[in-house]
Amino acid sequence: MTKKIILTPLLFSALILSFLSACGAENPSSTVDEFLSAIQNNDFEKAGTFVQGGTASLSTVQEDMNKEDEKLAIKMIESISKEYDFENPQEVSVDEDKAVVKAEITSLDMGLIMTSTMAEIMPLAFANAFEEDTPTTEKAFEEMTEKIMLKYITAEDAALVTRTVEFNLEKDKNGKFKIIDDENLEEALFANISQLEDMFGEEDGDVTSNDTSGEQPEQTFEVLSVVAENKTYDANPITITLEELSFKKAMNVSEDQQFDINNMYTDEPIDDEFNYFYIKFNAENTIEKDVAFNGINEVVLFAEGKQEKFDIAYDWKDFIDYDEAQDADYYGPVSKDGEVGVVIKTDPAKVEKIRIVLSESRDINSYETLAEEQIIEFDIIK
Repeated sequence: MTKKIILTPLLFSALILSFLSACGAENPSSTVDEFLSAIQNNDFEKAGTFVQGGTASLSTVQEDMNKEDEKLAIKMIESISKEYDFENPQEVSVDEDKAVVKAEITSLDMGLIMTSTMAEIMPLAFANAFEEDTPTTEKAFEEMTEKIMLKYITAEDAALVTRTVEFNLEKDKNGKFKIIDDENLEEALFANISQLEDMFGEEDGDVTSNDTSGEQPEQTFEVLSVVAENKTYDANPITITLEELSFKKAMNVSEDQQFDINNMYTDEPIDDEFNYFYIKFNAENTIEKDVAFNGINEVVLFAEGKQEKFDIAYDWKDFIDYDEAQDADYYGPVSKDGEVGVVIKTDPAKVEKIRIVLSESRDINSYETLAEEQIIEFDIIK
């Protein structure tokens, strides 16, 4: 599964272009001064009166924006305005119907905020890279991305940056100077966001220059065999359901993901295809007490008188390295979904038995062991 990192470009467009009318001013520096003052005062509607062509540009975006996106956009606007400051704009040049005005602006470093968001969200994307997208998982991933982004935007110590921005202006048909909607306007609102765009542009360029035969094949996986489904076990007070145990084959794995897996999650180097053993489970705490439960501690495959062992809990062999159940603390009666993926060298067709070791469960506060480790075995019928 290929996850797309959604950095809300729609919202950026909306914030830049969601302006309702067109006024402007006869003096270009006054236009910029009033525009920046409106941003500073959290009055984006007024700010739009000083921007060229705002209404027509945004009409379709506004119609498509749902309530969740509107809420996120409002929060972004409030945060940007709260930290916004500028020095008196100065004219750089005025040539009949065109002008350039510069201003020193201090505001949220959106480039840093977005790269920090990416750094946190990428492990989540990688963890789910081998599973099929569904509307539910896509929505959950997008919501998590937005939540992380808002965390950085609204932080008390959110990064600020000061830079000089040159605004390009043109007169409209009424002779009023209006700010042109271009990259400089974007920089005035979202400091250093162009750095992120440049990074994506370079990556796209690399793909284009190196791939002369067409688009990179999409990463896929194939289920080789299903060992068990929906088996429930009592690890008192935890109830764990093994929703899926299966052997899978990953195909068209990107070089970046190959590098990550080879450096962190396996002793057996992989290339763009490899076999792996997959577990999907749900664990539920059935009591009011706070309980610690690590989920799957160990996986052992038996084939032709040999065994291949994977220490999941302590040896970093699970390349699906982020899910709810990786947080072992269950505060009261809550449930968590978990996934395990381990690269295997054993031929799945030759596996005769599989051993799964469930974690012990402990009272978080008293450290009392509530349930010992539990061994579950599955015999493969040939």
